[in-house]
Amino acid sequence: MSSNTNKIDPQELLFTLDQLEQTTEIMGRVVSRLKRQLTLVQEARQTAATPAAEPKPPRTKPRRILH
Repeated sequence: MSSNTNKIDPQELLFTLDQLEQTTEIMGRVVSRLKRQLTLVQEARQTAATPAAEPKPPRTKPRRILH
């Protein structure tokens, strides 16, 4: 800014606001990427913690018992 602190340079203020806007956009993308990665890690842990289902034996017709 200029040596006179009471006077605001509109061009410098616009430049600063543009920089802040770009920074917040980038940080938003970073946060979104981190959320996706965390979700993937949580899903992987849940999958690993869930015991594997035992395969069911094939269904066969019940045998008839002749008496």
